[in-house]
Amino acid sequence: MPVAPRRALLTLVLAALAGPALAASQCLPVVGEGWPPAVGNYGQAATSLLGGQAEDGLSLLVLPARGVESQVLLRRDAANGQWMVLSGSADKRIYSWNTTGGRGGVNLQLDQEPEFVQAPLPDALAQRLVEVWGRALASSEVAARAPVTDGEVLSFTVNGERYSGQRPACGQLEALQEQAALLIELAHSKDKKYEKRYANIERALDKMHDRFVGEAG
Repeated sequence: MPVAPRRALLTLVLAALAGPALAASQCLPVVGEGWPPAVGNYGQAATSLLGGQAEDGLSLLVLPARGVESQVLLRRDAANGQWMVLSGSADKRIYSWNTTGGRGGVNLQLDQEPEFVQAPLPDALAQRLVEVWGRALASSEVAARAPVTDGEVLSFTVNGERYSGQRPACGQLEALQEQAALLIELAHSKDKKYEKRYANIERALDKMHDRFVGEAG
């Protein structure tokens, strides 16, 4: 695995798992429908550069305060219907603030070729992920509108619907970040590691089910 994607993966894993665990009922919404104000153009450009949007699957786009943008997607291959995980990382930071003649403005660095890696995912596991993400993003942890966000933005999609905001530090959306990190790990893995990666994703889904369905009950 190249150094930059590996560092991005470790950052995502550690950030997702950092901090005390809170019950879903204690989580205030930090993510909402759509893009945060003033982020849409940047977010859409980053999405397009990093593999597009998964209309029938899911994705997580990370727009960091500093460093390069990244995205992981799960979607069906248009040619053969196989579910594929695609992980992309910008070669250089897309968002750039330039000052010329005393005036500042955003310049999006889109003339670049991101790094991509991919791996297949079994149909049943892929559909389970999409179902779980759909339920989580329809829960009370998600607001009606994406909040004003200063700094890092995380943007989830499932079945073509987008939900964006700050990095969730608790509840079901924190669990989705852990699953996204496992998908990135799968995409960077050799064929012989696939079964182990699939098992890790299954365990993460089981853990999420036991925790949050148990709480609801």
